[in-house]
Amino acid sequence: MSLSESKAGYASYSTLTAPGGELVGIRKEEKNNGGMNWNKYRMTVTLVQYDKDMKVTKENKLSGGDNAYSAFYSSLQLIGNKIWFIYVAPGEKNDIGNIMAIEINPATLETSTPKVLAASDAMGVSVPVFNGMGAKKILFKKSPDQKRYMLLVGAAKEQIYLCTLDEQLNVVWDKKASIPGTAANKIQSAVIDNAGNIFVSYTGGNEDNGTADVMVFKQTGAPVHKVLRLADAKPYETLLLLSKKGDSLHIAGTYFDKTDNIGGAFKSSIAIAGFKLSDVRKTPFPATIIECFANDDWGSTKGKRYGLYPQFSSELIETGEGISIVAEFRSMDINATGIEHVGGILGIYFDSRQTSFFRIPKYRRNAGSSMGDSYYAVSAQGKLIVFYNDSQENLSQDIALKPASSTVYKNVMLVAAIVEPDGSLKREKVIDLKDQNFLGIVESMKVLSPSAVQLRVQKVKGLGGAGNEQMLATITID
Repeated sequence: MSLSESKAGYASYSTLTAPGGELVGIRKEEKNNGGMNWNKYRMTVTLVQYDKDMKVTKENKLSGGDNAYSAFYSSLQLIGNKIWFIYVAPGEKNDIGNIMAIEINPATLETSTPKVLAASDAMGVSVPVFNGMGAKKILFKKSPDQKRYMLLVGAAKEQIYLCTLDEQLNVVWDKKASIPGTAANKIQSAVIDNAGNIFVSYTGGNEDNGTADVMVFKQTGAPVHKVLRLADAKPYETLLLLSKKGDSLHIAGTYFDKTDNIGGAFKSSIAIAGFKLSDVRKTPFPATIIECFANDDWGSTKGKRYGLYPQFSSELIETGEGISIVAEFRSMDINATGIEHVGGILGIYFDSRQTSFFRIPKYRRNAGSSMGDSYYAVSAQGKLIVFYNDSQENLSQDIALKPASSTVYKNVMLVAAIVEPDGSLKREKVIDLKDQNFLGIVESMKVLSPSAVQLRVQKVKGLGGAGNEQMLATITID
């Protein structure tokens, strides 16, 4: 791998590169106006333009800088050759407000008249007064050919709102729907295919019976319910991913079997033409994986607790000839308020011939800031590459050992773990600017091409906070 950097500029948050080459970002500042009532949380939004060295060249405070935007959801999206800012407007009482979109001129930062994607009355979704942020579910996804877009909105009740949009963010179809026995915040994964059909996986009342459920919502007709039966097991997560060709829906996840901890992984698929479900393949974790994560304090080898702790969240990635689950362990410290433990990465690869497993050892203890603590996974040249920050001490020791800490994140480097289909891997330094107190912000990474990714590299202050300088780094995958 090779690296190119820009000069140091000034700090921001998420950025997109417009087709004309302009760099546009948003800066959000949340304001708590509602005490414990999450529906009254508000934020200010500022559009920011940068030059190639990440120095601010222009700003536009939306709504005149007023505290006018709900904190429920907002995102900057590149759709076709246009940049859109999608957000939730404040709603009445406890209702989720209108979901809006404005087009941004990347050269001037001027904005279009706000466009309503989904009206609050049409959605009819309300959130609890307390813990409304945890109860709501708002998802915006694109189809494999990027010509259809999905909006899913729900909260703590069975009813959800579904909408398929075209490239101009015009509504193709929308409807209220429900999954009997399943609140919207129990939805685990949702995707949209090239025809605008929406697929949803969820936990309802059937997981104790050893089934994972997928519902297919179409523009017309009744939804199609597909049931994956897991013999002598119940699902923990059920993840969905459309193939790049758009002709198949990958389904994969993890399951409990004999204990309250996780014992293995499963895989299936649905053919888009006719929605035919394939057989389920179920594979237990190897003893070596359980032993390593138990040594890392993320699992147990004891009989009644055998397995991995259900303390991770996962994503599904199409990799080479198969698919990979990538999962990261996290937990809050029950003895210390505000302390979060961020642990190792579990990987599971499936293709037509094999299921393989891998572990990337890492550990960080967060006390307030989570900057740069996670990972970014990408498929390139038939392999899975996982970028994350790590310490030299951890890289220098045997990979099977309990990881050395990377908690002092002024002293870490950006690392790439290159994973083969059989689960073997090697770790390679990519960015080492710790002597200058720069940290790779893996959460900001994005794919530029099949052989290049880009991320922000952030200056870190003496006590570990974000400094006022940053630069863009482009990594070429050789």
